[in-house]
Amino acid sequence: APSRGTQFLVYEFVKRKMLLAGVGLAVGASAGSLHAGARLFAGGVAGMIAAAIVYPLEVVKTMLTLYPDRCQSIPDALAMVYRSSGIGGLYRGLGPTLVAMFPYVGVEFMVYETLKKRWELYIGPVGTMALLLLGAAGGAAAQASAHPLDVIRRRMQMQSMNSEKSEKKYSNMFAGLYSVAKNEGVHVLFKGLGPACFEK
Repeated sequence: APSRGTQFLVYEFVKRKMLLAGVGLAVGASAGSLHAGARLFAGGVAGMIAAAIVYPLEVVKTMLTLYPDRCQSIPDALAMVYRSSGIGGLYRGLGPTLVAMFPYVGVEFMVYETLKKRWELYIGPVGTMALLLLGAAGGAAAQASAHPLDVIRRRMQMQSMNSEKSEKKYSNMFAGLYSVAKNEGVHVLFKGLGPACFEK
């Protein structure tokens, strides 16, 4: 909830500032609003800021899920991360997350708002079912665009927790993408995409 709330807050703020500055304005039938690229930018910025704020909670959630016997509460998870990686462990994988959140949230807002504007223009008022469908389309497009980065982010989060094991290390997001694509196949970067789209 804090992440989504922050995304909407920042998105609307950036959108308002761009409209006031006359940047990214659409032309033609959509005049007076932002064009698709500007919505992508505003959504991307919103996603990155929200992700940076709540990222430690993502790490804690991952620890609680993967180590339920050793982490039975949030303080347990924080202590385990601190012991194994220090404070920096709470932000391990933040870079890929920020990079992934830009296209993810940007595409989500862009697709949803663009489809909504087109619906209103060519069909009429958007009903509840239409909003659900448009939201689902935006979420699926967003998940597909950022899923490979999400796979690497999760692996980078966990590599510091398993430093004693002979697990392949990724020095950065691009090295991770290259290594997985080369050694395991590009398809591995999209494993779990179907369930992730349904979840979103």
